[in-house]
Amino acid sequence: MQVDNNKNAEKLLQFQLMTQIFKEAVGNSDSFSLMMESLTKAMTDSDGNIDLNMLGLGDQDLSNLGYGAGQRLSSIYKDVNSDVNSGNTSIDDAVDRASRKYGVDKALIMAVIKQESSFNPKATSGAGAMGLMQLMPGTAKELGVSDAYNVEQNVDGGTKYLKGLLDMYSNTKELALAAYNAGPGTLQRRGVKGTSDITRLPYETRDYVQKVMKYYGK
Repeated sequence: MQVDNNKNAEKLLQFQLMTQIFKEAVGNSDSFSLMMESLTKAMTDSDGNIDLNMLGLGDQDLSNLGYGAGQRLSSIYKDVNSDVNSGNTSIDDAVDRASRKYGVDKALIMAVIKQESSFNPKATSGAGAMGLMQLMPGTAKELGVSDAYNVEQNVDGGTKYLKGLLDMYSNTKELALAAYNAGPGTLQRRGVKGTSDITRLPYETRDYVQKVMKYYGK
């Protein structure tokens, strides 16, 4: 048992060192935490445990996390980062433009996209919501989005809608997110006027707000 505990402690230390090297390799960007979550999921086995061997790093790499391992991690990052690109339009670039255009925190937009579509531009819900920010057909039309699966249009339209909700709720992010998920009408009908009233909303919406705020991390 003591041997197993020592091994687990060693693995934990290795993972911490790997995270630091990964951060240095890719930079501390707004989307770093989201990328790390995707990487962590890639390393999680069927029992829910983190298995560093799934990274494809040998024992030598793990015991000497230096330049070579950092290069390997940079390569892994590129694979993960490919999930946030579509054609010639980078999701990161589209979010950056929308963030500056509408004055919405880039990290918040990224967090919404993570929860809505997990960075899949072609995502379609059972209810018909489309693309990265899961725009309903009627909402997309009102926002001037002609192709909801187009990265640029979807992010621009979704951010514009989110900005309107932030303005509506005096920049209270939790309320804006709740309205993004359930609709402003639902909040009004249930008498939700402050963050303490969010408990009146359906579980799905409460869970949605909690997860997005966790991804947002601020």
